[in-house]
Amino acid sequence: MPEADVRASFLQALGRLHERFLVDVPGVTEVWLVRHGDAYGELGAPDDPVEGTPTQTGRIDPPLSPRGREQAMRLGQRLAASGVTRVWSSELQRARETAELAAAPGALSLAVDDRLREVTTQWDTEPELPQGEPSTPYIPFVEPPEEVVARMDAAVRAIAAEAGPDGRVAAVSHAGAISMYVAHVLGLDSGPLRMLPRFTSVTVVVVKEGQVVVQSLGDVGHLLRETANG
Repeated sequence: MPEADVRASFLQALGRLHERFLVDVPGVTEVWLVRHGDAYGELGAPDDPVEGTPTQTGRIDPPLSPRGREQAMRLGQRLAASGVTRVWSSELQRARETAELAAAPGALSLAVDDRLREVTTQWDTEPELPQGEPSTPYIPFVEPPEEVVARMDAAVRAIAAEAGPDGRVAAVSHAGAISMYVAHVLGLDSGPLRMLPRFTSVTVVVVKEGQVVVQSLGDVGHLLRETANG
C-alpha cells in the first residue's frame, strides 16, 4: 500500500477512535465528579469522635474538618480558573460544605441533587450495630451496586443536559458512589472498590447525545502543595 494511503487510513482510524471516546469533539459536556473534602480528620481520637459519625446519629453525615475546608477552598480556586459554571452536590453535609466553599471563588451557583449521595451502608440501616470486630474489611455497603449506578447515571445525565453542549460543571459526591459509577462506565465488574478517590479529587466524565466517557480519574493537582508539605 502506498505511504499516502497508509497515512490516510491511519488518520481515518484515529478520527473514529477520537469520535468514539469524545476526544476533541464539539458539543461535549464535562461533568467533574468531585469527592467531598476531608470530614474525618479526628476520627482516630477515641475520646473525641467526629460529629455526625454513626456512633452519634446512626447516619454518617459529619461536617468538614479544618483540613477538609482547606481542600475545598483550593478546589474552588481550580474551579474558578477552569471555566466551571455551576456546582451540584449531594444533600449530605460534607458534600454541601465542599460545594459551598468551592463555589465561592468563582461566585458559582449551587444546586443539590440527592442522587449524588453516598452508597447506603450497614451503619445507616442498623445504627445500633455493636462496635468491635468489623463485619467486612471494607466499608459495609448494603445498597445494590446497580441501584447506585442507576441513580448516579441519571444524575450525571440530568446535570449534563442542564449544563448544555460545551458546558463544564462540577458535582460533589462521595467515594463509593463515584467509584461504582466510574467502574460501570469503564465496563469493569462491580464489587469492592477498585479505586479510592482522594478528598476533593476530580474525575471527569464527558457526555454527548447519551454517550458517557471517562476522561480522567482522581486528579488532585490543586492539592500538590499539601502533599509536598506532608
